[in-house]
Amino acid sequence: MADVFVSYARSDKARVAPLVAAIEAKGWSVWWDPAIDPGQDFDRQIAAELEAAAVVLVVWTPASVASRWVRGEARDGAERGILVPVRFEGASLPIDVRALHTTDLDDWGEDPGSPQVQEVLRAVGAIIVREGASEPATAITGSAPSVSASGPARVAICVLPFANMSGDRDQEYFSDGITEDVITDLSKVSALAVTSRNSAFVFKGKNVDVSKVARELKVTHVLEGSVRKAGGRVRIPAQLVDASSNDHVWAER
Repeated sequence: MADVFVSYARSDKARVAPLVAAIEAKGWSVWWDPAIDPGQDFDRQIAAELEAAAVVLVVWTPASVASRWVRGEARDGAERGILVPVRFEGASLPIDVRALHTTDLDDWGEDPGSPQVQEVLRAVGAIIVREGASEPATAITGSAPSVSASGPARVAICVLPFANMSGDRDQEYFSDGITEDVITDLSKVSALAVTSRNSAFVFKGKNVDVSKVARELKVTHVLEGSVRKAGGRVRIPAQLVDASSNDHVWAER
């Protein structure tokens, strides 16, 4: 069974092959359609490889977005918290995965050293470490927790109270409610160790230093954001910060 399961439309094989080569060059094993053994039950082999993979990398293109197989494989990866999505041609993403950070590869030039591919490789490496799969010496591990013999360490994260940017103190309850909902939903992910609400809300209304928060709460990542409500519209920008480097791992609004 492979470390990385690549989901894509067969018509996109030529553009997917260089990306597969870049992943394999890091020492990770990859499963994609050409790996199907002659005479094997197609559906069963796909299901087995998908279930065993540490990472599901989906290649979104207009063709793959239209494929129910690719959408289903991507949904499985997203539900397990192991999905790494990339995109070509500005493909319009399925609505259930639009919240996930997606790397655009239109300009990568099939260069493994390009910033876009390096971003993808970092994401793949972090998940492989988290999931406890065997990691090659050349893999990019970032700041993910180390893996012990007892199994993969959970990523420790603190969700800071989202700032109320509406200018209306009466909306404070609304931004607090958003924060509590995020904490609750992240707590359902078994790979995450999420700081309790009471500990996180100690920093409410304060201009905090992410590295200091991480040290005090013993977490590796901090999620921060804000809520701006005007009439019937709400804008919620959020960003996930790697506490060891202060780099943004993910950002969305």
